[in-house]
Amino acid sequence: MLHTQFPGERRPPQHVIDELLALGIPQDDIDLGIITQNAQRRSGVPVLPLAVLVGAEAPALNYRAQVGSTAAHIMRAKPPARRSTGGRHITGNPVWAGSVQTGESEESEFVRPVTNDQSRRLRRACRLTLEKARELARLARAGNALSAEQSRLLDFTNSCHEIYLKMVDELVYRKGWCVPSYETVMRWTGLSRGTVYNALQTLRSLGLLDWTRRFIYSHSKEQGARSEQTSNLYRADLPQWLAKLLGLHAPPPDDAVTQRETALEEHALMLASAGKVERRRLMPTDPDTRAALIAAAARADRRLAAEGGGREFNEWLPPHMISIFDKSEKRSCPSRATSQP
Repeated sequence: MLHTQFPGERRPPQHVIDELLALGIPQDDIDLGIITQNAQRRSGVPVLPLAVLVGAEAPALNYRAQVGSTAAHIMRAKPPARRSTGGRHITGNPVWAGSVQTGESEESEFVRPVTNDQSRRLRRACRLTLEKARELARLARAGNALSAEQSRLLDFTNSCHEIYLKMVDELVYRKGWCVPSYETVMRWTGLSRGTVYNALQTLRSLGLLDWTRRFIYSHSKEQGARSEQTSNLYRADLPQWLAKLLGLHAPPPDDAVTQRETALEEHALMLASAGKVERRRLMPTDPDTRAALIAAAARADRRLAAEGGGREFNEWLPPHMISIFDKSEKRSCPSRATSQP
């Protein structure tokens, strides 16, 4: 569950997790609570106990006052429940656990279109990754020690390079809706099914490619309700650690960072204003996105509190006694007197 690790993040002691598991708290809820705690540390708000975040204990009376109203709504909202738990449908074909139904909102949230500029960057990164993998393989054969990140690139092969380029082209052409089956990828590249599987797993482990499983649902009078596994939905990315290793990392400009933070704050305020049921339906399932929303909610609460404090009436200053209807002020304005008929 913890896809991304940030500096300073930590996990609670194992005995705390074991106690929550003994109370019947799901492991997914515990992992989500740990992510929430780390997001609170990064955003500077008070870190709540893990038992409170997973619902095992009631929050303190001053809970909202400590973290802010917006952050409290975001942190207490659970992500949408998984709709697929796996199993077999009427045809006997398996449906993988964690699959999303085609046409649902979870599928649209996963889509990430690729622009032409992004495509050129991804293609260049793919070429540099292959060159770097070959260079590191020569160093490893010569007996040189490699770092953990460098060792991860040794699995990047020509098959990974070819499949990734095809995926990027498809993402640009389909505007993010890249859903090729294994047979389609085999036809693109001429590779075997096992090679395609291994290459996709390598690309996913490096963070260059990710996908979500999908299934289709239908109903007929003859066979009744049935589900069937279909092709995966893919998206491409370039993780920061790999971009730094390849020399492609460039920090975004300040205005882009500000725009992204402002958009996240507006999203957090919108979720906090929604009802409990609607908030859970709209809550993103990705842990990294949820952590970013929690931090944005904390920023929004601090900003609103500062703006509210600036507008408060200062009771220590005497009110101004000058009025627009003061006669002395009228006498000081000859133009107003001459304008009378």
